[in-house]
Amino acid sequence: MADHLITVDRNTYEALQKELKQLRQLVADEKQKVSQEQMRLFMEYTPAAIAVFDREMRYLLASRRWRENLGLGNQDIIGHSHYEFCSEVSSFWQTIHQRCLSGAIEKCDEDAFIRLDGTTDWVKWEIHPWYEHSGVVGGTVMFTEVITKRKQAEIALANSERRLQDIANNLPGAIFQFTYCDGVWRIDYVSDFIWELAGITALEMMEDLSSFIGLIHPEDTDNYVASVVEAIENLTSWHYEGRLVKPNGEIRWWQGDSTPTRNHQGEVIFCGVMLDITERKQAEAELKRLNEELETRVEERTKALLESEARFQRLADNVPGMLYEFHLQPDGTQFFSYVSSGCQEITGRSPKELQYDASLSLTYIHPEDVPHVQAATSLSAQTMQKFEHEWRVITTTGEQKWVRAVSKPERRQEGEIVWYGYLLDITAQQAALRDRQQAQQQLQQQAQFLQSIWEGVDYGICVLDVLDDGADYRFVNFNPAMLRNSLTPLEHWLGKTITEALPEDMANRYRQHYKECIQSKKSIFFEECFRYEEVETWWLINATPLWDDNSRISQIVVTSTEITETKKAEQERQLFVSVIENSSDFIGFATLAGKPIFLNEAGRKMVGLDHPSFPEDLNISEFFFPEDREYVQQSIIPKVIQHGMWEEEIRFRHFQTGAEIIVDYNMFILKNPETNEPLYFATITRDIRERKQAEAALRESQHLIQRIANSTPNLIYIFDLEEQRNVYANRELYSLVGYSIEEVQKMGDKLLFNLLHPEDLAKITIYHQQFLTANDGEIVEFEFRVKDKNNEWCWLYSRETPFNRNADGKVKQILGVSTNITERKRAEIKLQQQAESLEDTVRELQLTQAQLIQSEKMSSLGNMVAGVAHEINNPVNFIHGNLIPASEYAQDLLRLVALYQIYYPYPPAEIQETLIDIEFDFLKEDLVKLLKSMRVGTQRIREIVLSLRNFSRLDEAEFKDVDIHEGIDSTLMILHNRLKSKPDHPEILVIKEYGELPLVECYPGQLNQVFMNILSNAIDALESLCMSEQGEITIRTEVIHSNWVRISIADNGTGIPATVVSKLFDPFFTTKSVGKGTGLGLSISYQIVVDKHKGKLYCHSEPGNGAEFVIEIPITQAVG
Repeated sequence: MADHLITVDRNTYEALQKELKQLRQLVADEKQKVSQEQMRLFMEYTPAAIAVFDREMRYLLASRRWRENLGLGNQDIIGHSHYEFCSEVSSFWQTIHQRCLSGAIEKCDEDAFIRLDGTTDWVKWEIHPWYEHSGVVGGTVMFTEVITKRKQAEIALANSERRLQDIANNLPGAIFQFTYCDGVWRIDYVSDFIWELAGITALEMMEDLSSFIGLIHPEDTDNYVASVVEAIENLTSWHYEGRLVKPNGEIRWWQGDSTPTRNHQGEVIFCGVMLDITERKQAEAELKRLNEELETRVEERTKALLESEARFQRLADNVPGMLYEFHLQPDGTQFFSYVSSGCQEITGRSPKELQYDASLSLTYIHPEDVPHVQAATSLSAQTMQKFEHEWRVITTTGEQKWVRAVSKPERRQEGEIVWYGYLLDITAQQAALRDRQQAQQQLQQQAQFLQSIWEGVDYGICVLDVLDDGADYRFVNFNPAMLRNSLTPLEHWLGKTITEALPEDMANRYRQHYKECIQSKKSIFFEECFRYEEVETWWLINATPLWDDNSRISQIVVTSTEITETKKAEQERQLFVSVIENSSDFIGFATLAGKPIFLNEAGRKMVGLDHPSFPEDLNISEFFFPEDREYVQQSIIPKVIQHGMWEEEIRFRHFQTGAEIIVDYNMFILKNPETNEPLYFATITRDIRERKQAEAALRESQHLIQRIANSTPNLIYIFDLEEQRNVYANRELYSLVGYSIEEVQKMGDKLLFNLLHPEDLAKITIYHQQFLTANDGEIVEFEFRVKDKNNEWCWLYSRETPFNRNADGKVKQILGVSTNITERKRAEIKLQQQAESLEDTVRELQLTQAQLIQSEKMSSLGNMVAGVAHEINNPVNFIHGNLIPASEYAQDLLRLVALYQIYYPYPPAEIQETLIDIEFDFLKEDLVKLLKSMRVGTQRIREIVLSLRNFSRLDEAEFKDVDIHEGIDSTLMILHNRLKSKPDHPEILVIKEYGELPLVECYPGQLNQVFMNILSNAIDALESLCMSEQGEITIRTEVIHSNWVRISIADNGTGIPATVVSKLFDPFFTTKSVGKGTGLGLSISYQIVVDKHKGKLYCHSEPGNGAEFVIEIPITQAVG
């Protein structure tokens, strides 16, 4: 160990310490220069014009843009009064300057400014006092920014929006644009007609789409959602008709039409129109009502026509129902002596069928209604009262109808009772009754819903009566929220007018707003500021007119929502925007798809973008060099999404010159404060090219120490535990692993993953975690493997100790020294391999002996199975072949007997008794079933015999072209008994997913043996499941690589641990209990597939997810 120590004498050490102090002083001086230069650059290149004055308005500093805006050029203005150059300064500005010297801050967002050349610019200005160390105001700082172009753009935008609003106001519907992306809806625009249609304002809908969705009639919601989903998925035209329940309870019919399109960002855009079709729907309802009245009149006319017995039959055929004459004889016999043709329309049966067999009448009655109909008939027969009853019938086509029967009983002298009556289809009336009940329920729900809104909303609502056509307004009601939220007691306002209740100036303002609401005949919004006991609050107020039955606006509903926090947020946002725009750093925002949406002036100047707007196809990746973009997309952005932020040094590309800009890149995600959902990417980036130059100078001073470290024959390195990267390595690194220091540094936090052996990576990670709390001077020794540049592993012996700590006192960096011990390790491995080789030889001898025994057993089994199959096959074929003519003879005899029964319905008593004794009706049905059952049984035996014959080819020693599916099916047939349900477990399902396979050249008997081994193991695994779990075996086949087939056998059992999977194909390895397995099945299967067929056999399994065995063999075997 002493050979590797570096000895430095005291003089050298003190010299190095002195040089290190000088370097630190140089770095501190350089930082001060950088700070001064940054101040100069801030004044020079900030997007706003800046000037600093003393208390006498003499110039102390002035930016280049200030000189340009005032036309001062290169004049020497420092120390001179501002009034010398602007002699016509108004008293207004002098007053503002004096207020700022008193500590006030003055600003204006828009102001007209007349330049020296007579032109007028629009500017935004802000003046702040600056303070000396003593706290006294030393002067003022003035910021100005020319916003003429923005002002012109705002005017153009306002004109464009006005034209769009005129178009929207004159359309007979609400036009809209909705945007959908990844489950999120955004309302880009909706016209004001939405108030007429839905009773909500366009602003309410744009702020919260659920305010509109909540108005959709509950019965229509599913159809509406389905229509939108279909339009999004297929990008087909969207057309929808449904109902809306307006906030006032009114139900309106509406129609929506749009053709969705998808933009390059993957967003689906809906542009279309929503129309009010209530009048059309009312016309349709009125038409339906007239049709129902017409049907009623026809029914009354039909009853009148029944009085004419001479025309009875002709009229009966036109009655909307069934006329009947029903007889009940004393012995219980029932029959219809007459049934009109209406029977066909109601039940689907002809009158003759019902007259021929009265029992058929019970077959079309709904099973649940049969007892009620029979009870009503029995009651009418006992009391001789009129029979009136309603029930459901099921027609011959399966359609369900409601019917109503009315008949009058008449008892004849012989005791027979006859009912004369009619049967009507009342399905439509029943549906109308249900609809009326539902409508009543909906009205009750709507009333409850409106009451819950009135009492449950957290914003105030009040109602005012309109007096004298708007001359004044009287308070008539307040909801609980307004009483609760008000700063003043409102109960005494009830019954008073706003003139009586409010101060005069406030009453006048409210009267003017309410008058506007009445004149426009629509909702209006306005903001109002209240001050009560030094507390100022802002409120958004909505006034909505209500019409009475005479179409006169009789009341106004007023809602008030506090927006104090929103007002404060607007002020804070304005301050935030000002800070960003005045920052010298690159500050920008982009969508999650990478499209830039904002970049401040400093950022645009840094990368050479002249215009504040961006090209449509610009992506944030284009700010980087082409060779860096993959790293940004695949490394930086995923880490930002995962961790919320990312910071590192990287290069920007100047768009105009292509120059390299080294920056400190800080990227993070802006999230929705309520849902925490990501909204945008954001970055604050700083140009660090000058800092990098200073760092380069510092690195030059470290060159001496580097030469000393490179002289040692061992690897010396410094590793950063926090950043997981190599900070320093001497030249010996190249001798050990073949990588240069630059290549290792470029690996960054992937260094350990790229170079360390996977088995050693986890161990070293644990060491490093323990190192975080290590003491100074503590040393850890360990051996590990690294991969050199030739992809060869070399062994290193390393000693590591703490080198540097962070602010929390934890170890941040470690210093290590490594020695190459590869040759020693190779000698150890060689000895171990020789020992393992001897063990493999012994194991192969044991396997060969066991396989010979197993092969002999399987050959004998094959011969026995083939003999048994042959002996069974002949008698079964004889029985199976004779069952066909036997079935035909039986059918002929049954048809003959049926003809006798038709033409001789009253046979002699002896024949009738015989028919009863032999249960002829049961016999003729069961005989056919018996013959079919026998045929199914013999077919099953033939399939088993065929499977036994296929499976018995175990000793075939030559390749054959065979059908793989036939071999699998034969194996499953033999295992059928094990697959059936047992008392201790349910049936095991076999799912076949066969592909189109050609004939495969193979040893069919041996391949069947492989199928048998794998399927038997799968059944063993599934038999251990409990009764509540369904066992499944899935068999898939397919062609791969054009000349190979793959057979996959998977189960849904408990799975196999990873430690067992690696040993499955080892000879004599088994997980079964003693006496239930030899451990040779899968080993022999492996040899059959791999050695005999040049194929592959492997297993995929995870505990709890079952196991899958995969067999892959060539379709044709290579010759020789």
